[in-house]
Amino acid sequence: MAERIEMVSTLSDAFDLIEGFARLHGFDHAACMELPRGTEVPDNALMIVRMPEAWVEHYIASDFALVDPVFVRAALDMRPFTWAEAARGARPEARRVMQEASAFRLNTGLTIPLHGPNGYRAEVTFAGERVTDDLRVFRQLRFLATTLHDRALTILGRGPGEGGPGLTPRERDCLHWVAAGKSDWAISQILGISETTVHWHVERAKRKFGASTRMQAIVTAIRLGLLTP
Repeated sequence: MAERIEMVSTLSDAFDLIEGFARLHGFDHAACMELPRGTEVPDNALMIVRMPEAWVEHYIASDFALVDPVFVRAALDMRPFTWAEAARGARPEARRVMQEASAFRLNTGLTIPLHGPNGYRAEVTFAGERVTDDLRVFRQLRFLATTLHDRALTILGRGPGEGGPGLTPRERDCLHWVAAGKSDWAISQILGISETTVHWHVERAKRKFGASTRMQAIVTAIRLGLLTP
């Protein structure tokens, strides 16, 4: 599996492979996210989010990105941990993130932190409703997550701590209005550009983040500080 991941040429193909393996063990959803370094947000960070769209919408509306205990622990710990471990001892508002995730069939998850030079931090998370607790599988997922992460940076042509493609001002404007619930036609009237151009900018932003839906692109941009909720 690692060899196959190292041979792919796109982020989506690499993620498809690791997701296929994870599903065999009950992890139906996954994400790979570069974390901000202190108050500094890279102009272009590694971000692939494949979580249920309804959960992503709820996550954004509830401002969970500000209190999510998974991100807090991933920034501090170098060892894999479960969501239950991340929630243990956390503040009530942080535990609420984990509690409400279960309503979207995300009962538990496994997060693998990845740290590098110059304060670089990232994480790969696997989540699902009924997942294995086999430590051997956890070790396999940790190895594959590291392989995925390294291949993703190679595809992007960067190393840990180096920036990747960010959002252009027009892409940011279009995503802002998509997040506000506006259609492509309505956005074209607001920005004074064609509906086709709006669609092009949104699709370009999705490709940059490896997102399969507009909502995934929006939550990625918010998490990176490139878009204000």
